[in-house]
Amino acid sequence: MTFGREKRLLLGWLALVAPIPLPFNGITSWPAVAAYMVGCVLFLRRAARDPDQWLPTWGMNLLAVAYVPYLVFDLGGLAYKPLVVPVTHLLLYTVVVKLFSLRRERDKWHTAVAVFFLFLTAMGTSVHPTVVLYLIGFIGLTLLLFARFAQLHLMAAFGGTEEQRRSLLAVPVGRFLVLATVATMVLAVPLFAFLPRIESPFVPGRGAGLGTLGSATGFSDVVTLDTIGAIRQTREVAMRLRYEGDMPPGHELRYKGGAFDIYKDGSWRRLPSHPRMLRRSRSTDGAMVLAAGTPVAWVDVFLRPVTGTNVLLPTEAIRIAGNVPPLEIDDRGVVRRGRGSSTALEYRVGMADRPTSTALPPYGPEGGRYREGGTLDLSGVTPRIAALAAEVAGDGSAEERARRIERFLINELDYSLEFSGDRGDEPLENFLFESRTGHCEYFASAMVLMLRSVGIPARLVTGFLGGEYSPLEGHYIVRQSNAHAWVEGYLPETGWTTFDPTPPTGRPTLAETDVIQLFAQAWDFVVFRWDRYVLTYGFGDQMQVLFFLRRAWLGVRGWFKGRDGQGSTPEPVAPDGAVADGPALPAGGEMPVWPWLLAIPVVVLIAVLVVVWARSRRPLTGTDAYRRLRRTAGRAGLPVTAADPPLDFAKRLAERFPGAASPGAEVVGLYVRESWAEVRLMDEERARLGEALEEAVSLLKKAG
Repeated sequence: MTFGREKRLLLGWLALVAPIPLPFNGITSWPAVAAYMVGCVLFLRRAARDPDQWLPTWGMNLLAVAYVPYLVFDLGGLAYKPLVVPVTHLLLYTVVVKLFSLRRERDKWHTAVAVFFLFLTAMGTSVHPTVVLYLIGFIGLTLLLFARFAQLHLMAAFGGTEEQRRSLLAVPVGRFLVLATVATMVLAVPLFAFLPRIESPFVPGRGAGLGTLGSATGFSDVVTLDTIGAIRQTREVAMRLRYEGDMPPGHELRYKGGAFDIYKDGSWRRLPSHPRMLRRSRSTDGAMVLAAGTPVAWVDVFLRPVTGTNVLLPTEAIRIAGNVPPLEIDDRGVVRRGRGSSTALEYRVGMADRPTSTALPPYGPEGGRYREGGTLDLSGVTPRIAALAAEVAGDGSAEERARRIERFLINELDYSLEFSGDRGDEPLENFLFESRTGHCEYFASAMVLMLRSVGIPARLVTGFLGGEYSPLEGHYIVRQSNAHAWVEGYLPETGWTTFDPTPPTGRPTLAETDVIQLFAQAWDFVVFRWDRYVLTYGFGDQMQVLFFLRRAWLGVRGWFKGRDGQGSTPEPVAPDGAVADGPALPAGGEMPVWPWLLAIPVVVLIAVLVVVWARSRRPLTGTDAYRRLRRTAGRAGLPVTAADPPLDFAKRLAERFPGAASPGAEVVGLYVRESWAEVRLMDEERARLGEALEEAVSLLKKAG
């Protein structure tokens, strides 16, 4: 007897749940996964009837040939999708076909391997923390499949009666599955932490976690009049900020991410510039100098993975420190790294006590002439806009005229994210004279053109403004809904100056934390740790863990040496203040708590294994057997108290559970003989004690 029906059903259920995360990751569409699941359900219905006829080899070959045209079509779209998409479609099709062709024993193992690769595809493209639940469930189902396959194999090879063979399938495996699943997850933690990482983390799919490749304001070369308004519709986290000490007075969490020069047809773009590399200075403890001055405050920035290269900085930034890649700064004062990255960026920023622009003046090499184009480009300035700007600005200094334009836009026009409709050929003119309502890109763009029309150099700036404080993390959380656009205008007296013409009701602010936000921040806390220590965990993190363990070991060794009176040897220190022969600590100078948390499951697992091993090595005593029998009887429904005499307990056990009377009485008798008569049990008696105990416990569990 092969028990092929049971094996097919197990494989069918495993195949049914394997691709569940794929449509959430964007790797396959819902219709494709739905068609696959329909195939699995049809297979389960057919397997439940246990027919004799299954798909022959020639049928599989015919179905393979039939799939070739679709495969060619699927591969033809590689310019718009990654290679993993057609490969996954092929794998889904293969699994369904193999399920309907399970005729031989090896076919079942081939299908199990294909399902495992489907599982790897789902896990390898998942970025959301909830994928851990899927992982636990799939591991449990896989262990159940292997356990049942082993039982079915023994049943097929067992030479007893049908009832005896079926009894093998009734052996309880629930506890084994739970313990095996927990042990697998616990052992996976150190393996994940220390297995070699050759390249940076890579996730080809998209999801809801911060580990996905995404875009944020200021991280693209073109910004339209609707870009920021669209970004502000989502509350995904863009970055986290941790200030050393209190936030500086007057600091409004305004972080610059991009700057744009040329306006045309409702879009802003950058002019080519000549970026210069930022170099670390020995006189500033290895920090990169953006502007002169001494920082009055420092902030640690945790920037989400992005597809662009711009680095977000507060408008007061004058220093950049930390383990960051090579950076460069362009003429507009925008700092960039050499290329985009799928990993989070952590850096420290030293700030002055007031906004400090790092952009170059808008003058050409001649010194007295403005650069052609650029911040005085009049593209988009219509006669009506120029006339309005001249009327509003009036006479006076450049700052006085700029402030009048800023106040006009704040007081005379309305802010709204709800506007929709055709802005016409001149959207900014329509904004100023017709609709008189819009969001921050319209206010900022209109002010840039109005300043230029009266001879004041100006540019559009994008970034983030405001945030919310998270008491769970001690961080300020800046979300995509904090995206904002404002203006930089050049004043001869003060240089590049920030102007914000958006009405206060439309500006993102430093929000107060309420109960709803607290729950959202708790989830953000989980997502942030997941992204930081799972999705973007790389070789540098491994080196930090090893270096931390090395320091801990040196500390323990030094402590013991100190107790012996030999003193401890201080760790060598490099000239720049960093510990020699090891990577620098994370931003903030403190080692995170997570390495200790990483060690907890390992220590617990080792302790459990030691206890189990010690108990298995210790000979069974009458007292141990009697206590276990009492506990099992109590769970089965027999009232048991500590004052019950052993013989009375045995009598009540026999009355309540007659089937367990004989083995129970034998356990009680050996216990009384060992404990009360103080007779040491022989090896044969201990063996019989163990058999009687297991028999009584098994009967009590069935009865209970």
